[in-house]
Amino acid sequence: MKTRIWNELSQIKYNENYCVLLLAYKKRWLNNFNIVALIFSGAGVMGWGIWKEFPLVACIIIGTVQLLKLIQPHIIPSEKKIEQLMKVTDFYFDYYNSLEQLWHKHPRLSEVELEQEYYLLKKTEKEANNILKEILKKVNKGIDKMANERTGIYLSTNFNLQ
Repeated sequence: MKTRIWNELSQIKYNENYCVLLLAYKKRWLNNFNIVALIFSGAGVMGWGIWKEFPLVACIIIGTVQLLKLIQPHIIPSEKKIEQLMKVTDFYFDYYNSLEQLWHKHPRLSEVELEQEYYLLKKTEKEANNILKEILKKVNKGIDKMANERTGIYLSTNFNLQ
């Protein structure tokens, strides 16, 4: 059971790191998209007098921005998805702390007590996994690599792994 708890501990730390990095990535994309849409809205660049000379170009730009706004939920995360990802990140933070406490208690608990506490904790993960299935369509390789590196550094530093 000790090995199982350790594996879960390292997996959850990875999940937490991945979600934190993914959250920052998705927020950055949403912010950049909103800035570009605002710049090219009627009150922004498109309100300049220069477009009177190039009405076709202005119509194409406005049409493109409007089209991007319509398909935004399919290419860029919505605020709702970002809030859900924040909940998952918070869950993994708390879940990791609970697992770490269990890891430190394992020498004092019997195998049966350890197993009971582990599976009690494991049950709490269901909602977070369902949210992630809805949000994640594929794993971002760059974020995956960074999360693996951070997890390795964290575990080796805090648990004196060689």
